[in-house]
Amino acid sequence: MAELISKTGERIIPEEFVSKDEFLQYLRHLYAYEFAKDNIPKTGLILDLGCGEGYGTSLLSRNVERIIGLDVDKDTIAHASREYGAENCIFKAFDGVKIPYGDDTIDAAVSFQVIEHIQDDENYVLEIYRVLKKNGIFILTTPNRTYRLKPGQKPWNRFHVREYYPEELESILKSVFSDVNVWGIRGTDEVQRLEIERVKRNLKAVSFDPLNLRKLIPEALIPAIIEIRERISGANRKRKNDNESLKKYSLKDFYVIKDNVRDSLDLLGVCRK
Repeated sequence: MAELISKTGERIIPEEFVSKDEFLQYLRHLYAYEFAKDNIPKTGLILDLGCGEGYGTSLLSRNVERIIGLDVDKDTIAHASREYGAENCIFKAFDGVKIPYGDDTIDAAVSFQVIEHIQDDENYVLEIYRVLKKNGIFILTTPNRTYRLKPGQKPWNRFHVREYYPEELESILKSVFSDVNVWGIRGTDEVQRLEIERVKRNLKAVSFDPLNLRKLIPEALIPAIIEIRERISGANRKRKNDNESLKKYSLKDFYVIKDNVRDSLDLLGVCRK
């Protein structure tokens, strides 16, 4: 059986941002947790599937009775346990195939920026459905393919198996859940512009790699290589962390849209069993 979650290098660590782009991606991710905080039950057992570094799981733990963060990366789980572990907030590594809890045992589940990494996305949704109690809620996010890729184009992010149009995400969720809403997370006009510019830079970088040699480069070296390339081309935009400029942005720069979802940055799925 294919893994539900694959190990990747996409981990955001708060306070270690090297660019405005990273900070804005962090805020987008954090905004999803803020949305979940207001829409999941405060009692019972909550699951964060693909919890990553753990800061979002910790945020939810302040408002819920008990939460468990699961991830396939043992080092990441060890870090999360050290930084954010608490009596009501625990982190566990799992095999990425079967969620290690029984049927109808979880009151709510969240899974942010995960489904795009998964080979068998239907099995991923089925596993979450299995562990949820009746009337349990499942909230997920994933990048909106609409502005990131041309029709038929494969993801330029090498860790993404696929990316979804709104109707595609709705289809896979409705194949398991009967009560499904697919909305979007949008940014202010400035945030939208900055994200689209970031995507264009990545698309340009991929276009200059016809032999697909990027896959051979260790992930840790990629930011440095991009920085060198921009300096050589004279396109360095001074993307080093600037605390004053970062103070300009906050969670208030993001909001949920329920119409015109194709204009969103991330797709937001809200399902109920």
